[in-house]
Order: sequence, then C-alpha cells, then structure tokens
Amino acid sequence: MLISYTGFLELIIVITLTILTCSTLIKEKESNKVIRVIGPGLAVIFVLLYLLLINSSLYRDIILIGLEIVSLIIALLFFLPIRKAVISHIPENLAKIDERDVMFARATYQKGDGRYEDYYQRHPELEELDEVFRKLPGLCSPAISTFNPISTAVAQGNFHFLHDISQFVEGDKVNKPITLSPTQATTDIKGLAKYFGAELVGITALKPYHLYSHRGRNPENYGDVVETNHQYAIVFAVEMDYEMVKNAPQSPTIVESSHEYVKAAIIGMQLTYFIRQLGYDARNHMDGNYLLVAPLLAVDAGLGEIGRMGILMTEKFGPRVRLGVVTTDLNLDPDKPVNRGMDDFCLYCEKCARECPSLSIPHGPKQEINGIKRWQINQQSCYSFWCRIGTDCAICMNSCPYSKPDTLIHKLVRFSLRQSLISRRVFPILDDYLYGKKPHKKISPDWLKQ
Repeated sequence: MLISYTGFLELIIVITLTILTCSTLIKEKESNKVIRVIGPGLAVIFVLLYLLLINSSLYRDIILIGLEIVSLIIALLFFLPIRKAVISHIPENLAKIDERDVMFARATYQKGDGRYEDYYQRHPELEELDEVFRKLPGLCSPAISTFNPISTAVAQGNFHFLHDISQFVEGDKVNKPITLSPTQATTDIKGLAKYFGAELVGITALKPYHLYSHRGRNPENYGDVVETNHQYAIVFAVEMDYEMVKNAPQSPTIVESSHEYVKAAIIGMQLTYFIRQLGYDARNHMDGNYLLVAPLLAVDAGLGEIGRMGILMTEKFGPRVRLGVVTTDLNLDPDKPVNRGMDDFCLYCEKCARECPSLSIPHGPKQEINGIKRWQINQQSCYSFWCRIGTDCAICMNSCPYSKPDTLIHKLVRFSLRQSLISRRVFPILDDYLYGKKPHKKISPDWLKQ
C-alpha cells in the first residue's frame, strides 16, 4: 500500500511539473516548444498510471520501487549542496580601468578633435582598428535594413534626455547633516530605491578599483584624474523587459536599453537629491556620466556576479538589467558579495559565446588578465557589430538561460543551480533542448512594427 501511495505522489509531482513548465512556455510566447515537454511528460504519466492501475504484483512493485529510487536520487543530486559555489572576491589591488579605453568613449573621438590626437598618440596600435567601426553605419543609422523611424526616435530622444540631465549629477548639500545611524540610513535608502522603481539594491564601501583612473567620454573633462571623497556607493538595478530583449538584435533592444538607462538615471537623481536634503554629499552616476565601473560595484554590493559575457549576472533577471550608482559620504552598512552558482554555471554553459555573432565572447575557462582570473570580451568586435546592425545587439543577453522571467518553475531551477554542481552541468543541456539553440524572436509591441 505504501508503494502505491508514493507512486501516486510521484504521479502528482510529474503532472504538476509538466503543467507548470507548459504554462511557463506559453506565458513566454514559446508555445511551439510545449510539445518538447508534453511528449516526455505524457510518456512518464502513462507509465506511472499503468503501473498504479494494474493489479498488485511483485513485478509491478519492483518497477515502482525502482522508479521511486531513481526519482529520489535525481532529486538529491539536483537539490543537495553538491560542491556549492564559493564567493570569489575581487582582488583589492585590481588595476583601475581608464575610461578613455572604453569603446563608448573611443567612439566619440574624431579627427581634428584633441582627444583623437591625444588618444592615438598614446595608442597608435588602435587607430586603424577603431577606424573600422567609424566607417560602419553606426547606432540608429537609417542606412541599415532594420532601421525603424519610431524606435530610432525613442532611443535618440532617451539619450538626448540623459545628456541634458547629466549636468545635475553633482550638486551642493542643502541642509546641515541630520544625525542617522548607518543601519537606519541603509534601511531608508534601500526602501526608497525600491519605492522609486529599483528591483535590486545593495550597498558597498568604495574601493580604489571601483573608480576609473581617468575620464574619457566627454570633451570638457577628458583626461581628468578621477577622485572622490565619498566612502559608500548605493548600487541598484532595473529590469529590462523580457519580451523586448527577445527581439535581439532588432531595434526594440535599443529602445528598451535606453528606456532602462533613463529609469536608472531618474532613480539615481531622486536618491541623490534626497541625500543632499539630509545634509550629505551625493553624486549620481548614470549613462554617459560615470566616474566608476558599475558592474564591479554591483558585485561587491551583493547584486550578482560577473558572467562570461563580461556584464553583471543577477539571479532573478540574469544579465537582463541596467545599473545605477549613487556615491555619498553618508555612513551606510555595506552588503557582502554573494555567489549563487552563476559564475560556475557560465563555465559549463557557453551559450552566449556560441551565439555571439561577432565571436566577441570567449569560450573555455577564465584566463588571468591583469592579476585576476576572468572572461574578457573583445570590445572592438562587439561594438563594431553594434555599428553594423545599428542597435544594441543583446543576443548574449537574449540567449542566457538566466534571462528567463522569474516564474515559479525558473525559481526552482535557480535554487537547484545555487545548490548543486550537477544542476550547473545538466541545465545548460536541458535549456538547449527545451528552448532551442537559436532563441531569437520578433515579439515587439504593435507600435514598433513599422
């Protein structure tokens, strides 16, 4: 009798998982993939039903016991802490990044511009290489086949807005400092950030490697040494819309990317102005006006890990986020870095590297670069592809298994990935089977379908 009860329990679990997975695929507009779940699911259900409904026999009981043992072993392998991932701290002596070397800065250098002459005198080996992407159509160019006048206007409008408000990232504190304990200030800041629209928020003490060594993006401060008297950083993330990202590498991706940069900038402004009202100094770091490397701060603030594609991976949204940072001299309680197995998952997955059209993402294990083991993308080939297609690429973001919506079935998978090395090896294969190796869609809203 006990065997029958456990058999029925196993049947209910299989039916529940099959229904949940199918409903998740339908919600994600992947209805054509449902058959990949229904087929194996129904096969298991029919076998269990047959065994449970036939008259009891030793043969039937042996098979049921065998199935239950196999199911228990699989469950244990996927959910027991088998080689749980460990936190890998960023070395304190990590060399600073020079903003002048970043592609978004180099893309603004033009012949006849003092920045151009200065930069390529110091880096003559990059001049010919950079001229390649300068000859391409460029972001939002009408010369590309995927050009959409509506999406281009949205994106360019967003970037112009960001440029116009960037003058307000710095300002004077308004009042005499209000006395707040670090714990109370941290609670208030985190609560406000989420109230303003942030999905994730953390605190870190500022470290030298967080900051750029020199500024490089804007003509008025090109080459300035980056310095600050702030001690803490508030780091937050906003979610990029799943369906807009699924359009990668089409025009909706740059619409969504620019939109989330605006959201992050506004949240940062609100937090900055709030802290100044409390009587403390604060600076908003936003798209086009950073003094620091946001993903490094996000790691130290406990928001996630740096994945194979070189950007922040969060457990809830994967790489499908945009980051904002506010630095301040207000005393706060720092968070600690976390490890949810994502870094280890990237080692076995390689889906982003496989799908990258410009071959910019490395395969294989991490390599030691500037004293730290990491994956480093080829930013020249990556940005050149952006200039060729006229929009953010985002294929790596789109293809990442962690980019799936935070539904119940994906929560279960992520918990398993956090726990077990076995899961981190098996689930990349299952993701390929279930979602396919080419996860690109065209599901943009009607108003973008021009």
